[in-house]
Order: sequence, then C-alpha cells, then structure tokens
Amino acid sequence: MKTIDCFIPYNDVDTVKRNVEQFKASDNVKQIFLLAHDASLPQIEGCSMLFVDTLESSATMRQMALVAKSDYVAIYGKFLPIKVGYGAVDRVLQIAETMNAGMLYSDHYAMKEGKLTKAPVIVYQKGSVRNDFDFGSLRFVKTSLLKACEEQYRENQWKAAGMYELTLFVSRQTEPIYYINEYLFTEDETDLRKSGDKQFDYVDPRNREVQIEMEQVCTEHLKQIDAYVAAEDVTDLAVGGGSFPTEASVIIPVKNRARTVEDAIMSAMSQKTTFDYNIIVVDNHSTDGTTQIVERLANYDPRVVHIVPERDDLGIGGCWNLAIQDKRCGRFAIQLDSDDLYSRESTLQMIVDKFYNEHCAMVIGSYRMCDFNLRTLPPGTIDHKEWTDENGRNNALRINGLGAPRAFYTPLLRQIGVPNTSYGEDYALGLAFSRKYKIGRIFDVVYLCRRWEGNSDAALSPERVNQNNYYKDMLRSLEITTRQQMNQYWKGRATQEDVNLFFERQLAAWEDVEERYRNLVVQTKTFAVDGKMLTIQHNPARIVSTGAKIDKDSIRHRPCFLCDMNRPAEQYGLAMNERFQLLINPFPILKRHFTIALRQHQLQQIRPYYADMLDFAERLDELFVFYNGPLCGASAPDHMHFQAGPKEQLPTTCLSKHYEIRAKTKQEMVERFNEVYDGLPIERDELEPRMNVLTWKEADEFVTLVIPRTKHRPACYEAKGDEQMLVSPGALDMAGLMIVPRAEDFNRITAEIATDIIKECGV
Repeated sequence: MKTIDCFIPYNDVDTVKRNVEQFKASDNVKQIFLLAHDASLPQIEGCSMLFVDTLESSATMRQMALVAKSDYVAIYGKFLPIKVGYGAVDRVLQIAETMNAGMLYSDHYAMKEGKLTKAPVIVYQKGSVRNDFDFGSLRFVKTSLLKACEEQYRENQWKAAGMYELTLFVSRQTEPIYYINEYLFTEDETDLRKSGDKQFDYVDPRNREVQIEMEQVCTEHLKQIDAYVAAEDVTDLAVGGGSFPTEASVIIPVKNRARTVEDAIMSAMSQKTTFDYNIIVVDNHSTDGTTQIVERLANYDPRVVHIVPERDDLGIGGCWNLAIQDKRCGRFAIQLDSDDLYSRESTLQMIVDKFYNEHCAMVIGSYRMCDFNLRTLPPGTIDHKEWTDENGRNNALRINGLGAPRAFYTPLLRQIGVPNTSYGEDYALGLAFSRKYKIGRIFDVVYLCRRWEGNSDAALSPERVNQNNYYKDMLRSLEITTRQQMNQYWKGRATQEDVNLFFERQLAAWEDVEERYRNLVVQTKTFAVDGKMLTIQHNPARIVSTGAKIDKDSIRHRPCFLCDMNRPAEQYGLAMNERFQLLINPFPILKRHFTIALRQHQLQQIRPYYADMLDFAERLDELFVFYNGPLCGASAPDHMHFQAGPKEQLPTTCLSKHYEIRAKTKQEMVERFNEVYDGLPIERDELEPRMNVLTWKEADEFVTLVIPRTKHRPACYEAKGDEQMLVSPGALDMAGLMIVPRAEDFNRITAEIATDIIKECGV
C-alpha cells in the first residue's frame, strides 16, 4: 500500500501529543512533522519540527515539499484536537491508489459546544475555484504534485494563499481531487456564527490583503486553464437604442412579505428622476396579506404594476423573467428586494446615469447592512471594492456575490434569461454579463439591506449551505466552460478556405439573405472618364445603407447592428483573430460581400487596426479589404469594422486625389500608411482624417489606396425635387464603383454627374 507523511500544527504540547497518536495508529504513516511558530516548544518523540510563519503560506508549502518522502502527505489545518476515525488513514490510501487521486478529502464530524454533529462536505467541481471551499481541516495530497507545485511557483511568497495555490494547481492535473463520502475524522468547530453572518467575511476590510493574494492566485489559475477574460476583451454597450414604454423598471419579486413590502414599494415610489419609470411587483401567490397591500398601492399610483403569475412553480428568477418579458418593462430593469429599501431618493437616477456615462450592460451599487430599524449591523457597508475594471470579471469567479442593487440593460437580460431559482440567480447573471460586457460600479451606498429573522438566508442548516455552495460552484463550472469555449473561438484565424465554406453555410441558413445574393444581377452602366472606367451600379437593396442616418442623435437612438446582441438570429460569425469577426453582409454590393467587425463596440477608427487590415488581405488571398471612415460612407460609425469582397470586383478608378502605398512587408506598409495618415488634416471634433482605404495583396506585395475625403455626402443628396440624387459615396464609390439605389437616379446619372460627386466628396 502507499505510504504517507503527516504535517500537524503545533502550539500546545498536550494537544499535539494526542493528535500525533491519532496518526501513528496507521503503519503506513512514515514521517510526522510538526508545524510550529514557537522555537521554544519542546520536541515530541518520533516527530520532526518545521518552523513556519503561517499554516497556509508559500513558505510552509515549500518546506513540506522539501521534506516529504512518502507517496502522499496528510495536511491537518488546525491547532485544535482531531480524532482520526478507525482505519481512516489506510482507507484514504486505499482509495488514493485505486483512483490515482491528486488530492483527497472527506466528510467528517464536528464537535460543537460538546455536541457531536455531522459535517458533510460537497464534491469538488471545475468551478470550485473559491478560496473558501470547505475541504474540512484534513486533506491528503500526492507528494509528487506537492513537489511539482513548489517547483513551478518557487518564487511566490504568499502569506495566506499557498494552500489555495496548491489546490488549484492539483485541480489542473490529470489526477483528480477526490471526495470520499465517508465520515473519517472528528474536528472541533470553533466558528459558531450563523450562515448569514459568515457570508460577508470576504468583504471585511480587515481581510483585504489576504483577498488580494487569493485574487492573484485565482487569476493565474484562470489563465492556466484558458478561462481568463482580459479587460480589453469586454465591450461597451450602446444602451440608447430602441423604443421602450419607460426608461426604467424597478423589479420587486415578493411572496409573503406583508411586513416589509409596502416600505419597499414606497421607497421606489419616492425616487426623484429626470425620466419616467414604473415598479413591477411580481406577487408569487402570497397568502399573508401581501397581495392586498400591493393592490392598494397599485390603485393609488399607476406606476405600480401588479403581476400575479399563472404558474405556481416560479422562484425569484422566474418572477424576474416574468417581469422583464412584460411589455411594460423599461429599458433598464433595477433590483429591489421586498425586504429592502433604496437609501436615497437619487438611487435610480445614479444607476441610469451610470449606464449612459460608462456604456454598461449591468450596474451594481453598494449597500449598508442594517436591522429592521435601519441601525447599522456588522460588517456595515458592503461596497465590493475588490471589484476592479481590470480584473473584476475574473475575480467574480472566486467570490460568492457581486453586490446590490443590481440593474440590467433589459434587451440583453431578456436574451440571457434568469435561472428559475431563488438562490444564486443574481450571481449567475453577474458572471454571464461580465464575460462580454462592461459592468458599472457605484461605490456609494444607494441601498439598505435589512437583516431580520425573516430573511431567507439568516440561519441556514449545514445541508442548505452545502446545497447553495454546490449550486454556485456549478454556476462557476458552467461559466468557466463557456469562457474557455469563447476564448478558443477567438483564437481562430480564418483562412480563405474557411471563409468560402462559411459563406456557403451562412447563405444556406439565412433564406432572405440568400435570396438577395441570388438576385444580385444588378443593372450597371459604364463610363470612360479620362481613360479610366467608372461603373454605376443600380442596387435598390442598398437604400438601407445609403439612407442611413449617422448623426450622433440617430446613432444614439438605434441599436448597433454590428453588436452581437442585436444581430439577427440567423447571422453568425467567423473569428478572424482575437479582435475581429467576419460576418456576411446582408445587403450586398459584391457577389461575396463581408463585414469584418471588431469584437468590442468602439468608434470607427483605422489607425490602431491597419495592421489587422493587412493581415486579412494576406490571409484572404481571394479578397480585397476596404474601410469607410466614420464620415466617409460608414453606416455604423460607432462600431469599428472593415468590409471585404472578391478581387475580381476590385475597383481602382480613383478620380480624386489618392495615395498608393506598396511594400513587401507589413511593417513597411504600416510606417508608410502612418506617414500618409499624419499628413492629412483632422476636422474639429473628429477622431481621424476623413478617408476611404482599400487594401489587397498582389503577388508578394501589399497595396493600399488611401482616398482622402472632404465631405461625407454631396450636395445633391440633401437637395429637393429633381435636384436630389441619393448617392452616399464610400470606398467602392470613390474607387470607381458607384452605388445608386433609386432607379430614377440611375437612369439620369451621367459621367459628368458621377465625376462631380466623386470630386466634390474627395480632394
């Protein structure tokens, strides 16, 4: 059978002697090491002393790795008495050998105030990455993994996160972390607080340094398993688009809260805002008078919307789903629990302002813990300052909550949906939203969380605590897997063959667009101008782009059609690199017409992405890539994108001033492009010079045409009557393929008119 070395904390002679005897009962225990702070403690016969700083530091893990010689190590994590069950050590080694386990732990008994109680634990999952996962105080680790972890992280000097680092390291190996569903030992339990008091330990300011260490270790783990999401990979959200019955809705799910619900609703009714809002109360079949209270308030104030579900199986999440799917729900859905209150009259205004100012998908505030009479309770203010814009979305996987109140952009919340549970549904949403979108934080107290004997989480049984922890670990497992899949997707670097296959599959899945491409036998006419050929294309479907309003107010009030949440269900993408995604253009000019959209919702601006443009032109050897500046033909100037089409349709008839750049290397192309860019004027309040750009690969040489612009649209675009001609030139138009959506304009356009339009908009 396998052998084992034991590591036992030592600060009291009598206690440690009893503990040592517990482990000596097994013949498979070969060495016992005592972990001591105090060098004056006497030696214990048959044991070796290791002097350590803390039980869970990197230095302690390192010392254990250096002296361990057996197959496994047993690590006891308390200075208190432990009673090892009959044959327990041998049983663990037997299972370890059978399962080739990397770490093992078990259920145990707890002695609480002289009473023996069961202390079951739960299965370790992929998502059990929180540092407070309960293994019990005794765990067993394969020695080879202890040594491998020490070797990999030898430079780390954690004071508190050494054991946590070891645990996550083991979880990444092929040997499993194995849960033994047997009661193998008894430990003294000294933390007798209720579950409702323990749940906020990680936000206690006194624990901040420890939490920073834990966050760093967890972040490294997420990077190792490819579940890390970098700050630059999340996107702003254009929240101003679309039409809603009201700007915001306060959502209050309630069941049997006659004592508190009126206070909550009145708190919402008292908000001072510059916008309209309503209060949607989902009364989940109350039987204690709550229904009558809500009815009375709804009759008093029409802003109160009283909904009683038809179903009788809804949890809090199901009630939320019912509220947000209601046609009366506003642009933003904002939490208010039926026990709680807003702490100030400006709470809603602050939340909505945060959405617009920071382009957030979700906003989370801060709250104060108080009793029923609003007197502050420990730990006082819960502001979750452990959240940072840089790493909050990753650290969220380690901690158990994100804060309150929570508010959501309703269209996105409808897409994601709320789990129909009454625990953890808010946490699931925080993880899902933070995976892709920016989360806004308000660190001022805007909410009062009232703790009283009626709270659902005030004093939970160990079994219920385990159920809750298991569920949140499951949510983390799902989220980690989703993030891994997302990261794997964005590592794609599509080839020309991939794009060709994608095009055929997308047309097969999108009937309307397939018909547009099939019918793209457009009428054209060609003019010879100064020895160059200028083509005019009559394309009625392009009226969508040609007629697009691109003023700031119009853009603010329409959903961005390049953001994935606003795309048609039939449209999917192909990753080009970690930043861009190729989409089929649903309103084509070219026989294969693509949009290459940035992953994030950021303004159209070419300079940071010109190297990407060159990369696309090189990899997609059948296509050319083109760019319309924000006031130079881009119908989505608020979302950075390129377009691409077949080289055989590449227009190169530039009738206005232009620059041609040629070079064999990307570096030289970037340098020359920047020289041209820097030489062009930038209009006041604009981000870049007005320009159109076309790029392609010609044999072993890159070619870029830069066409400077002075105007977005010609005067005839805004003219009235017969003088009007709806032509809005982009890169293709300026390069010699002019798109004319209206038949009357196509019929009367001449070479002279077309040339004048190009020269008027060019330089």
